[in-house]
Amino acid sequence: MPSAATARRVPAHRNEVVLAGRVTAEPSVRELPSGEHLVTWRISVARPPSDVRRGPQADPFTCVSFRPDIREAVRGWRIGDLVQVSGALRRRYRRAARGGGGTVEVEATGVRSIGAGEAGTP
Repeated sequence: MPSAATARRVPAHRNEVVLAGRVTAEPSVRELPSGEHLVTWRISVARPPSDVRRGPQADPFTCVSFRPDIREAVRGWRIGDLVQVSGALRRRYRRAARGGGGTVEVEATGVRSIGAGEAGTP
C-alpha cells in the first residue's frame, strides 16, 4: 500500500478534452439495441502553423454523446460551422465481420457553437 507521502505526489487521474474546430460530418442520431440514443458528429481541428510540416494540416475527431441536452444542442450544426466541444476521451471496441477494432472518440459533456460556417470552408 502506498504511503501518504507517495499518495500526495501522484497527481489525480484526469481525462479532460476541449476542442474547437469546424464540423466535417453533421450530427446523426441512432438508436442502440439498448434503446439509448447516440448522437455522433465529426470536427476537424487545424494544427498551429508551427506544427504543420509535411503531414496533415488538421486533425479529425469523432465526437459522441448519449445526453439528450447535447443531442438537442448539436441538432442544427452544419458542415463548416465552428464549434467547441468539451468532454473526455473514450476508447470503444466494435465487433465486425473481419474482426474487432478500436477507436478513440470524444464523449461530449459540453458543446457550443462559436460561429456559422462560411462558403467554401470544409
